[in-house]
Amino acid sequence: MTMITWSSISTAFGPWWGVAAAVASGSISVFTVVLFYRCCDRLAQRGLQNARDKFREIYRVIAEPSNPKVIIKPEGAEIMVGDFCWEAGPSRNDGLIYVQGLTLDWTVVWHAGLHPDEVENICTKPHSQYDSWHPDGADPPSLPLCPFPVVERETMTVGRPHYSHTYFVQPAVYHPRRIALQEHNAENGLTKQ
Repeated sequence: MTMITWSSISTAFGPWWGVAAAVASGSISVFTVVLFYRCCDRLAQRGLQNARDKFREIYRVIAEPSNPKVIIKPEGAEIMVGDFCWEAGPSRNDGLIYVQGLTLDWTVVWHAGLHPDEVENICTKPHSQYDSWHPDGADPPSLPLCPFPVVERETMTVGRPHYSHTYFVQPAVYHPRRIALQEHNAENGLTKQ
């Protein structure tokens, strides 16, 4: 934008006018980009806060899901009896309870709509899973290990919970013992030699 402005103005009015116009257009461009990202950040923060306020319960899967309306489940991941699950946003108003199965490090194993007789209410969330979301390049929030994870297993995950219930990473393998061991070592000041 700056180069196009400089080129067109300097050709028509001279080089000094071209420089002034280029500086002005560059400033406007930077201001527009900053304003755009600030608006996006505010919308994201508002969406995360709404999700924190609206979805407050923790459940446990007590019966094999007969016909889950799955929003996301990476290949190889499964919903198991005994999995704890965190209330999350629905994909439709169909009377199902929409929940996410999370790992110890707050990543999503599955996000599904389950029938009320397939889950039991355990308690209110001690933290919201939406507190764990952060944009790429930002430091993750300091949260303890997820207190109500899925049954320990090696499985695929799709990243951190997001208020839009859109997942932004390619499925990755979750190794539960390695994650818990790293967290334990970090808490106790131990490092690999």
